[in-house]
Amino acid sequence: MCAHGDPAKPGITSIPCGNGQFLPLARNNTPATPCTVCSPDTIVRISDLQNFPAYAAPTGMEPNGWAIVGLATNFWATASTQISEGLLLGQPAQVMFTPTGYHWNYGDSNTTSTATGGASWDDLGLAEFSTTATSHTYATKDTYSVVLTVEYHADYSFGDQGWRPVEGTVTVPSTPITVIAANESTVLVAHDCNANPHGPGC
Repeated sequence: MCAHGDPAKPGITSIPCGNGQFLPLARNNTPATPCTVCSPDTIVRISDLQNFPAYAAPTGMEPNGWAIVGLATNFWATASTQISEGLLLGQPAQVMFTPTGYHWNYGDSNTTSTATGGASWDDLGLAEFSTTATSHTYATKDTYSVVLTVEYHADYSFGDQGWRPVEGTVTVPSTPITVIAANESTVLVAHDCNANPHGPGC
């Protein structure tokens, strides 16, 4: 016997062995059908993961919802590793999705790809409107739809046999972000607008 039973399944003894089989014994100690797909030689592809959806990463931007033409607008995503359980090739399994790439479409025909999801200016220790790896500067005023697509690498595991790679990658788009880009203008005023908010130019 290679291992003890699963505490979550009283009365059933599991025998995951190094020969690539995961053989459960029924309550009457009659062996069930061996798990033929649990072999290390089994090839699992992205198309086999219908029962294991990867979820869209939360996104953020600053300034919130708007941009100043000619100045950097910062975007970021908080993607993280996801692990879920379900049936894979008819057998109980776990699948783990790990983010590996971030593809930004800024809505004005400009795109970029980054290895990380970025962060806010405050978290990066930068001043507002600083350029970051995930920021973008709009050239004209308009309303834009920004779409992030996160690329995930997947691994799977039958029982306690360890993680094995899944062939292919998963791409998951996030909810689009609407950005209103406007021009910034300044004027000369005759008085301190804090002291006299109703003065000319205030």
